[in-house]
Amino acid sequence: MWCNLQAQCNPMEGDPFFVNSISRIATCVFLMLVLVTHAHAQGARTIFLVRHADKISDAPDALLSSAGHRRAECLAKMLADADIQQIYTSDLQRTQQTAAPLAQQRQLKPVPIPLSKPDDLIEEIRSGKAARVLVVWHGGTLPRVLHALGAPEIPTIADAEYDRFFILTLAQNREHSALSFTVLRYCDREK
Repeated sequence: MWCNLQAQCNPMEGDPFFVNSISRIATCVFLMLVLVTHAHAQGARTIFLVRHADKISDAPDALLSSAGHRRAECLAKMLADADIQQIYTSDLQRTQQTAAPLAQQRQLKPVPIPLSKPDDLIEEIRSGKAARVLVVWHGGTLPRVLHALGAPEIPTIADAEYDRFFILTLAQNREHSALSFTVLRYCDREK
């Protein structure tokens, strides 16, 4: 019988096997919850990708226009609470200028990658450890970068289109190919 007369029929006090089993089960459940929570927290990376903001001309290394600077500030405000941990840009000034307000705000040093080497950018993103990343790139090759990272093919980004905003969530674990892809518009164009 599980009960003794002094324990008032409390099975936890009367049966050491039962008490130990409950203790083991509770410990296992706790550890599973901790591990699942940790795996989920470590298992997904969110990559925010944008084309550089509005440029002043069609020169090869054109700077941002005043509208472009406003858009870069708007991007920084929009991502202020996103806990961006890494920023990648091309080696051209307009991508660096687009990333600058957020980089200053987050006290990050963007990593410039040569525009001619989008495969290097793709590899940096894939091998990176940061959970939330901003990529400021160029309209001509951004669709290719997205597709290489697992996103579906997207339409060509028009020359005057600076407001496309892509969010790609990747599984950290290569065995699980979970992927989420969202396309948005941000910081309306001036009329």
